[in-house]
Amino acid sequence: MTFVGIISDNKSFQVLKENIGTQDINLIQINNKSIDNIKNIKFEMIIINKELKSLEEKKLIIDTLCMNSKYILLNTDLNKEFNFGQKCKEKIITFGLNHKATVTVSSITESSILVYLQRNVKDKNDKLIEVGEKQVKINKDNKIKVYEILIIYIFLILNNEPIILKT
Repeated sequence: MTFVGIISDNKSFQVLKENIGTQDINLIQINNKSIDNIKNIKFEMIIINKELKSLEEKKLIIDTLCMNSKYILLNTDLNKEFNFGQKCKEKIITFGLNHKATVTVSSITESSILVYLQRNVKDKNDKLIEVGEKQVKINKDNKIKVYEILIIYIFLILNNEPIILKT
């Protein structure tokens, strides 16, 4: 079983759970209440889609969780100043609407988003995923946010799964 730790608000966590949670992938929400109980879990991936200032006093635990994970997905629109240990930096895949993010958005329309991978990354099988753009169709009835689409996109490419979102 694969464990994925998610630091986000409840609504975002539920959207991610519906879109990437399976029997083989156990999504665990990390917050002030749960962090002390899960500090010994080895996560394959830590997803940070919330400002970390609210968890500043738990920075050591977050650093340890991140250091022991294979990937760290970091929303850099929300976390510009949070510093990780040196061992964590090489595992970080940033996402956001800023031009420095590893995964960002080239354009947004009512029916699709053009997602742009700006640097090569390796999937969980160490296969190189090269720089490029991918159009992701959006279901107009769904209230999914751009950040959640970026997270789902990154999750799918890292797991070598087709980019067909349920959005």
